[in-house]
Amino acid sequence: MKLYIVRHGETQWNKEEVFRGRKDVTLNETGLRQAERTGAFFSDKKVEVVYSSPLQRATQTASAICRATGAGLTLDDAFLDMDFGPWEGLSLANVRTGYPHEFETWQQFPQRFRMPGAETLTQVLRRIKGGLRRIEGQANDVVVITTHRVICKLLALHFLGASSRAFWRVKVDAASITLVEQHGSETAVTLLNQTIHLQDPVGTSECRDF
Repeated sequence: MKLYIVRHGETQWNKEEVFRGRKDVTLNETGLRQAERTGAFFSDKKVEVVYSSPLQRATQTASAICRATGAGLTLDDAFLDMDFGPWEGLSLANVRTGYPHEFETWQQFPQRFRMPGAETLTQVLRRIKGGLRRIEGQANDVVVITTHRVICKLLALHFLGASSRAFWRVKVDAASITLVEQHGSETAVTLLNQTIHLQDPVGTSECRDF
């Protein structure tokens, strides 16, 4: 099986460095163009099904892929963004000053991050693995998952055999593509954070790993 992992296109909150989580923000103009170019990338990849987080920024990206490929769309809560609880809707600067201890833990030891009302990376990974089991049970040859930064990072680490301690060692840009190829018991990550399909001027938006 070829499993493509796609981060959704840019939103205004990505650009402004505002925590999103479960907030249902939509793609901005750049993100919509990125989604269309991502769809074009998949036009000849024989995609059979696209699994997507139900949040609009992910489904907008997934829908562009479905239009380009004719693949069906399946919404799966396993690939929802991480629940950041009270941080959602706050800017990075406000979180840094308002939650200094929790933010330092998130930056330095993400695997230890704990906060009332928010998920931990362990909890997120648990539900992701449930989604992967459902996908593997369908026996499709070419599958796309359209999801969020945290989920993309954890999926990449999972298939690389690394723990969530390495969370910040993986960078995932908006509308980037990661490819995992599985042959029997053998698994290889053959693309990671590929953005070549986002040619200028779409790919020039200044956005950190956020």
